[in-house]
Amino acid sequence: MSLTIRAFDEKDIDAFRTLYQECLAYYQVAAASPEQEERVISLLIAERHMACHIAFDGTIPLGFATWGLNFPAGAGISLVMKELFVSSNARGKGVGKALLSTLIDVAREEGCTRFDWATDGTNKGAQKFYAALDAPKMTKQSYRISSEKYEKFQSRLTVS
Repeated sequence: MSLTIRAFDEKDIDAFRTLYQECLAYYQVAAASPEQEERVISLLIAERHMACHIAFDGTIPLGFATWGLNFPAGAGISLVMKELFVSSNARGKGVGKALLSTLIDVAREEGCTRFDWATDGTNKGAQKFYAALDAPKMTKQSYRISSEKYEKFQSRLTVS
């Protein structure tokens, strides 16, 4: 395998789309509509809100990591990885490690003081992968509001 990792570029749209669809299927999430896919891709192209690195074996896409910069409590900037996905035929071949290593390089280049990521509590495979790397586990609690619940949740935010 000739592994290369590079920042997402417009020439990678088809490769990203293939991996993105496989990622959604892996997590048993409904397929994205064409409009949703185009929105994600347009944000990546614009380098707005998120960035992506893709791993390839020649021209074959193997996996991707999406990330953004954030400011955590305290001093400095944090690189936050939102998604690390490796195609089923490339798992166990070092692709995930290589993507993580690339993001650490990006964090250094960006002057980040830390690199954060999370995994779903039910994703035992990811947890096993990170534990094998001796990645420090945090105890933060995550919250999520799906778009269909925005209005209901927002109604609780009125200040009297």
